[in-house]
Amino acid sequence: MNNNFFSIARYFIDMGIDTTLYLIPGSIDEHFLPQNDTFKDIRTMDWIKYFPSSYSWSDSIFPRVKEIHSEFSKYDHVIACGFSVGLLHHSGIRISLFIPYGGDLCNTPFIRVPNFRQIIKAIPRTLVNIISSRMQSGGIRDSNYVITNRSWEVLENSLKRLKIEKYRVEVVNLPRLMIYPEDCNHKISKKWDFMSNYDFIVFSPSRHLWKTNNDLISGFKRYGGIKRNDKLIRAFARVVHDGIYTNPCLILFEYGDDVDASKNLIEEYEINSHVTWLPLMPRKELTIGMAKASLVADQFRKGMSSTSAGVTNEALSVGVPVVTNTDGAISNPDDPYFNSPIIETLNEDDIYSIFLDYAKSCEKYREIGLKSKKWFQDNLGIGLAKQYMTLLNKIV
Repeated sequence: MNNNFFSIARYFIDMGIDTTLYLIPGSIDEHFLPQNDTFKDIRTMDWIKYFPSSYSWSDSIFPRVKEIHSEFSKYDHVIACGFSVGLLHHSGIRISLFIPYGGDLCNTPFIRVPNFRQIIKAIPRTLVNIISSRMQSGGIRDSNYVITNRSWEVLENSLKRLKIEKYRVEVVNLPRLMIYPEDCNHKISKKWDFMSNYDFIVFSPSRHLWKTNNDLISGFKRYGGIKRNDKLIRAFARVVHDGIYTNPCLILFEYGDDVDASKNLIEEYEINSHVTWLPLMPRKELTIGMAKASLVADQFRKGMSSTSAGVTNEALSVGVPVVTNTDGAISNPDDPYFNSPIIETLNEDDIYSIFLDYAKSCEKYREIGLKSKKWFQDNLGIGLAKQYMTLLNKIV
């Protein structure tokens, strides 16, 4: 039901499991559609279908119960995310694995009570909110398993609000399976030929969000936006001006509200000739270029962990060392990313030190890359798919 589930489906099919993927009509950003995640022709994939309902307000208030039940009652197991959990539950289908992406656990299950004026102005939306929250919370509580990283406080707090311990659902501390890299591993694309001109390449496809608080996160005045790309730019500028490399390059993407702010900062440090800007592109193309980089850089904001986002996991999957802030996840025995080969970095000086160390010990980082790919396969790739299947096999 998003590109995470497209990855799960392909792993299961590789394991010989009869699997069907359902897309929610009109609810998925084009960037996350299956055709942007594989070089294969999805028209040949007859196991991709459309869910019999949308997430529109009319389908929420008047769910297509008969159609949904008829479509899904034939399956041994149903894995779900998003509001499909509520729709399936309301239609009499029990979820085997609920694998939330975030808002479907933290927001949708809870009634957001507006003030009186807002109720009058938005009666339909308020009604949808009340109905959908009850459907969603019921679906989560009735699931066999909820898959979530229990070290993430926001997710754990949501489970407590749902009083999940009072229900028969079991919460399993596992990461989300997000990436199926095999489609892209051996593809060649001429668009990345320019990378051979540089002796040190930092690849950062993260959103540019460091001056803007559009995610309304707490602590913005103290810690800034959720990516803090400015720390990366400043550290890279020091590398350029110190002459550590003959021809270094920082690859950035025009993605996020603070792209212009980042361009202005790059102009201020006079490093334009060492920065390449690229348009947002599908993962299937992006990971080809990423695999050619020296290092991948994700986010450097205190209080945020990059393990929930795509960039860090993409870097692990292609075997390139990733420099980022996990907010202590890699040193937390209760976190699924414990002891992963991610290079924990938060401050500008730390980022600069890594860039400097790479020049002295590039072989060390090549080894980190190899360990990253192996760790991904065992913990986030086929190894994780097998753990999901073990849970499904336990369901009577």
